[in-house]
Amino acid sequence: MKRLEWSNGVEWGEIFCPMTGQDEMTYWKEGTPCYDTFTAPMVDDDGDVFYYRFDQDEGCWSEDMYVLGSYEQGMIISFG
Repeated sequence: MKRLEWSNGVEWGEIFCPMTGQDEMTYWKEGTPCYDTFTAPMVDDDGDVFYYRFDQDEGCWSEDMYVLGSYEQGMIISFG
């Protein structure tokens, strides 16, 4: 699976993600409190860009997949 980068993300650290079945580097938005961390955006076989969220307060993953849209070469992905 192709991994992309957050343009304004700060690395938090790796956490095992049960949805991907492997350790994933997680990120949060630069300049904000770190309540939640997120996987790098990923591109699935259908060309959709998505990520998963880890709730730092609860200490667990949300099983929801957050879809950002369709992948385009050179796209810039940032936290809102």
